[in-house]
Amino acid sequence: MTEVVLVTGASSGVGEALAPLLAARGYRVYGMSRRAVDLKGVISLPADVTDARSLVQSVDRIIAETGRLDAVLHCAGIGGAGPVEQMPTERARQIMETNFWGSWNLCQATIPHLRKSPRGRLVLVGSIAGFMGIPFRSAYCASKAALKTMTDSLRMELKGTNLQATMVAPGDIATNSIATQYRQPAEDLDPVYQARYRKADDGMAANVNHGMDAGYVAEEIYKIMNKDTLDPYYVVGEFLQRASTVASRWLPGRVWERVLGRYYS
Repeated sequence: MTEVVLVTGASSGVGEALAPLLAARGYRVYGMSRRAVDLKGVISLPADVTDARSLVQSVDRIIAETGRLDAVLHCAGIGGAGPVEQMPTERARQIMETNFWGSWNLCQATIPHLRKSPRGRLVLVGSIAGFMGIPFRSAYCASKAALKTMTDSLRMELKGTNLQATMVAPGDIATNSIATQYRQPAEDLDPVYQARYRKADDGMAANVNHGMDAGYVAEEIYKIMNKDTLDPYYVVGEFLQRASTVASRWLPGRVWERVLGRYYS
């Protein structure tokens, strides 16, 4: 029987590339985002992951129409920039609400159905930033770190079921994420931050502009979801980005801080 897949964040970036790719390969695909999507072979499912009630209603619609849910590929997320001292708290909360609590909501809405699939798959898209702190991206890094540890716990909780969960942690992806996310104006900051903030923000924008193609990341996720056994996480990116997730764990804390500090200084 045709497997049913839910892709979140289908209106842009990796989700927008992944949903039609899966549809073309024979899956029945629902593309979820806050606004309706028009993607070949994809059934649009408008919903916001931060709204737990509407999210449950949307998942119930999938079950009513198909009777099953075999995989969830969670690509929805937002970023943001600003120093801890001065970034508006409501902006930081919004990042956490979407990236962590939105993922939590999605898990609660979909896991009961995914466990009934003979080969359930839950793939949560995190970030390399979840393995380390990056200056002026503290809320984003914290949200992705929380997602990673939630996934670690979830995998152990799901032991003995048909459902496997993993986190995919990409590096920089060439999307419009920088242009659409909140970035605190440098002129609003204390002078002690301004020069370093501008340099770090410009560097982040340049990295995204020269990042991986979203279609490439979508292909990698497709390969991962079809593995017989899923690892706790998969890092997708250039060699130095992949190596950074190892270095952040194995280098002494102060040494790693100096290495990362030079990169963003």
